[in-house]
Amino acid sequence: MADPKRILIVKLGAVGDCLHTLVAARALREHFPDATLGWVVETKSQEVVSGHPLLDHVHIWRRKESSAELKRGHAIKAWRPLRETVAEIRQVGYDVAIDFQNLIKSGYFTWKSGAPIRIGFRRLREGNLLFTNTRVPVLPESHHMVRRYLGLLRPLGVVVEGTPPAEPIHIPEDKKAQVDDFFGRENLRGPIVAINPAASLKKKLWPPERYAEVADRLVESHRVTPLITWGPGEEPLVEAVQRYMKHAPLVAPPTTIKELAYLFSRCRMYLGNDSGPMHLAAAMGCAVVGLFGPTDPKRVAPWTDQARCVEPLEPFSKHRPVDGVMVEQVVRAAVELLES
Repeated sequence: MADPKRILIVKLGAVGDCLHTLVAARALREHFPDATLGWVVETKSQEVVSGHPLLDHVHIWRRKESSAELKRGHAIKAWRPLRETVAEIRQVGYDVAIDFQNLIKSGYFTWKSGAPIRIGFRRLREGNLLFTNTRVPVLPESHHMVRRYLGLLRPLGVVVEGTPPAEPIHIPEDKKAQVDDFFGRENLRGPIVAINPAASLKKKLWPPERYAEVADRLVESHRVTPLITWGPGEEPLVEAVQRYMKHAPLVAPPTTIKELAYLFSRCRMYLGNDSGPMHLAAAMGCAVVGLFGPTDPKRVAPWTDQARCVEPLEPFSKHRPVDGVMVEQVVRAAVELLES
């Protein structure tokens, strides 16, 4: 389709995946400046795309409400958020829907959008292939996810050469106030290094005592200010890193996704496991030291040229623990970025 008028992006979550998809959204907007561009997303990642100037519509699927109703045994009520989102999407009248997620739930939205052209990956996953009618071969595992997503645009004649930059998220002024107040109170000096010790999976967690050792060494060698960032339920991990440190770090206040993004934009460097915050820091222009074990940086490295990916010496496998990464490797990577 050479000139689509209304294009729907289907990427429901997680945060890192949505950030990678924003690069493709930028390519679509540049190629079709007059098209209506929409995005359907789950509540947990809506802050990544809400208010973004690239988008005309953001359709939010309140999946948690559906799950809560199912737990209560209210099957009919559980379908209501889904029906409401589908109805909202269909009102726009999209002529193209692109499924960037390749799951049955994303395929469902692609199909129910009513778009006559529904683009997705050729590889069968959860029956997803049933919902698309324009199928693109999946690039090999050695390619980054951003490049895979950009490949989905080829049926529309969109070919992106080179390496496009990451796309930052939109942050309204009112979301900056808490972070500005925090930095103003602390009277910070030296490069600020955000340290995020948490991860979604236990096998991605690097020991807190090693984070503490890296932070102390960077304080002593480069006079950095360590700033520990965290999310709901991660307070015990933050306290563990604090206990092991000789030089008391700062601890960030509670933040939303947009507030955390703005906080990262004011830091010199991010240090942490492969996680949503890692990709958020990269998108906001922060240098990144990412620690990888069971995930492959070839596919999910921070999308920035200011990054160092640190891995165990053993070959990659999905069972490779991140604690194979040594302190000296991380310090070396951090110093390279601080001095570059």
